[in-house]
Amino acid sequence: MKWTGKRVALALGGGGVRGFCHIGVLRVLEREDIPIDLIVGTSAGALIGGAYASGQSPRDIQAKVDAYLSSPEFDASTLKSIGLAISPDQKGRWRKARAFVLNRFHLVRAFFRPAVLPTEDFRSLIDYFLPEGDIRETRVPFRAVATDLITGKQVVFSEGPLRQAVLASCAVPGAVEPVRQGEWLLADGGITSLVPVHAARAAGADVVIAVMVDRELTPDGNMATAQGIIQRAGEIAANTLEATELAGADVIIRPDVGDLHWMDFSRAGELVRKGEEAARAALKQIDASLPLYRRISRLGRRIFKG
Repeated sequence: MKWTGKRVALALGGGGVRGFCHIGVLRVLEREDIPIDLIVGTSAGALIGGAYASGQSPRDIQAKVDAYLSSPEFDASTLKSIGLAISPDQKGRWRKARAFVLNRFHLVRAFFRPAVLPTEDFRSLIDYFLPEGDIRETRVPFRAVATDLITGKQVVFSEGPLRQAVLASCAVPGAVEPVRQGEWLLADGGITSLVPVHAARAAGADVVIAVMVDRELTPDGNMATAQGIIQRAGEIAANTLEATELAGADVIIRPDVGDLHWMDFSRAGELVRKGEEAARAALKQIDASLPLYRRISRLGRRIFKG
């Protein structure tokens, strides 16, 4: 696809299960005829963005999410097991005890393996949501952001297998095994770019709409233990990096994800709605950021639809 005029990009941030908010955002943008010339995704943003860019509608993607979460494969997966272990919604003594044991089991296992989640399980998840094909063949131009653990540099995929690029972008350190590709050892794009605004600008975007689904940094973190302090330091570093990226965005959409853990599937159903609410709240700002001819064109389409 060849761009003409000013280019509008959607930068979809990482955040694990919180990335389901992106579906709601896409639904509102599509319904409101907001033009998107490029999608750049990090981690969960790469998964949802890649699915949409490849031609799936927000409704299609949500249907796949619902089907996957109710499937026997997910029910028996390590992904669900870990989600249960960290979910605060566990009720009853037996369930709480089971969650405690599972949590400790996965933490211990992580000391002896490169990742907690089996590579096959996560690859099958990517294959379930994304079609085979090259990134250059997507309906909407698409980029996936990953990080090379060897050089520490950001890697932005604009060509090559779509599934492989998204798998690398989603390879959260410790949770998903890094992806070996040539001389690269690729992991989560969120290490270097939690919301890929800079990558969208580098790809030629004139207007960037950023969607961040990370949890806000709160003053009441647990800092009574070494583990808590290390986690807090990581959160501060990520928050600072994220703020630097977001400073370059024209519009920031921030769904209210509360304190939901990135692997907690217990409230997954609410997230699409949260994304819709945040996108609707940002519509005036989005419209104001668009080039004048795009605003006029959008108004015309809405009148004729109407």
